[in-house]
Amino acid sequence: MTTEQTYIKFLLKVNDNFENSNVAGDRGRFVVVFNEAQNKMIEYILDNKKNDESRYIQQILVSNHKILKTASVEYADTFSLPKDYFDLSSAYTKASNSTCKDQKISLYEIKDDNKVEILQDEFNKPSFIAREAPFSISSNKLHVYKDCFSNDELFLSYYRYPVQIRTVVEDDPESPFNELFAPEFDDKFLDRIISMAASLFEGNSGDAKYQVDMQRALQKV
Repeated sequence: MTTEQTYIKFLLKVNDNFENSNVAGDRGRFVVVFNEAQNKMIEYILDNKKNDESRYIQQILVSNHKILKTASVEYADTFSLPKDYFDLSSAYTKASNSTCKDQKISLYEIKDDNKVEILQDEFNKPSFIAREAPFSISSNKLHVYKDCFSNDELFLSYYRYPVQIRTVVEDDPESPFNELFAPEFDDKFLDRIISMAASLFEGNSGDAKYQVDMQRALQKV
């Protein structure tokens, strides 16, 4: 579906009489609300993985992206997150100590506030023998903790940001859409994103219909 086709479907949802009304406004406003809507739909699916809907966003999953460390201190190695990082799927490192190299270390996430406690816990602190280590994320960096070993490489599986639609002239609200940045999801999921966009717009406009479109977005139909 092109961006223009997506926009027309959006107009049909938010206007009771498409031919005689233009409540939804210009293309520039649609760009803003659509991009917010698709990001919210991805967040919803990732927060509800048990419902097996993650297959709808599989095209934005980047698998085993190799990242070299950018900094190191005694207790942790730091890796910069990709610029298009949206959310985590999984991660592991290749690590080494004084006698063994290139070993896979499984990672599990902890909150940065808990790191001191966990690093002192014999059952949860990093272990080269058990091939496990905790990590935390802050300031667009992933910090992998260690104890007498080094995390040499990070292999990150993550969800990237989807293509953000835009107009040809980005500060002109009536500019045509730039179809080089067209929506990338299939039509079935895109219809739900359009419903979410309509709901966001209607909510901001005080239209009670936003609740109906919100349900259409969040439920498979």
